Amino acid sequence: MTRMPALSLAAVPGRRLATIALAQEIEKRGFSGIFGPSLGDSLALCQALAHATNEIEFGTSIMPIYFRQLVDFASTVSFIHEVSGGRFKFGIGVSHAPALKQRGLDGGKPLSDTREFVAQLKEVPRAGELPPIVLATLRTKMIALAEEIAGGMVFANGARSHMA
Repeated sequence: MTRMPALSLAAVPGRRLATIALAQEIEKRGFSGIFGPSLGDSLALCQALAHATNEIEFGTSIMPIYFRQLVDFASTVSFIHEVSGGRFKFGIGVSHAPALKQRGLDGGKPLSDTREFVAQLKEVPRAGELPPIVLATLRTKMIALAEEIAGGMVFANGARSHMA
């Protein structure tokens, strides 16, 4: 049996209901997962997928760690994890300078900020059980960090030459 790939899906204004219907069709056709980029609020998409689908895995790919408060992340992702029956994966990353600047944010140090974010996320009181955390990786140091503290990695904008 051939395993179908996971797909990327973004819920953009004016097409959100159609996106949810498409996600249901993706599940029906046997694709292995649906992952939403930071475009169009992927956490909101994942919350909808938790209710609109039954078996397919889904997650964020990626949710920038600087875009929301830590406590908000913890309560939202634990909620999605719980209501999805464990099908949700929380993919995180640091984003890039243009996206941060657009929101009036300054990025920090990717490795230390990511390590600190994951550690603090796990310590938020009364958040509930957290989903598996997946790190966006680009180079070897972030890959090593993902191996150490995360449940997976996604190669974000990585060139094939960096994957060897």
